[in-house]
Amino acid sequence: MANENAQPAVAAGAGKKGRLTPLIVVAAIMLGEGVAIFLLANAMSAPPAPVLAVEGGAAGEGGAGRELAEIELAECRPSNVTSGRFITFHLRVSALVLAKEQDRARGLVAGNQARIEDRVNVVIRSADPKELSEPGLETLRRRLKQELARVFNDDELIKQVLIPFMLQSGPGV
Repeated sequence: MANENAQPAVAAGAGKKGRLTPLIVVAAIMLGEGVAIFLLANAMSAPPAPVLAVEGGAAGEGGAGRELAEIELAECRPSNVTSGRFITFHLRVSALVLAKEQDRARGLVAGNQARIEDRVNVVIRSADPKELSEPGLETLRRRLKQELARVFNDDELIKQVLIPFMLQSGPGV
């Protein structure tokens, strides 16, 4: 009788094991397929090609071979009340120019320092609150570039305006 009781226990254990075996086999096959697809996709795809970022379409003008230099233009503390609140700004403005034009640009900056600071102040004082809160300050940069082109009487000298530092202060800011 002991043999009769032992057989159902073994049969019950074999039944559970019998149900798990197909699941384990299917899971192993799916895992193997996933790994194989991943490896095959990595082997067949080429790495991304390096890209040279050029702003303003300068690549068509031979921009890839032109080296740029940074020059400091001004450090100002203009205010703005267009939002109805008095906000004071502390900002530094620089520019990118062609390296071969760097000395000429520095001379123009030195000879026009008061006009440059005046134009920076006018742009900030007249800026709309939306322009002052743009993440990249694109509108301010564009307006400053236009004003600087008028000051220097040269539309091509300044390639890009940089605002490396801008701090707002005032009540509620």
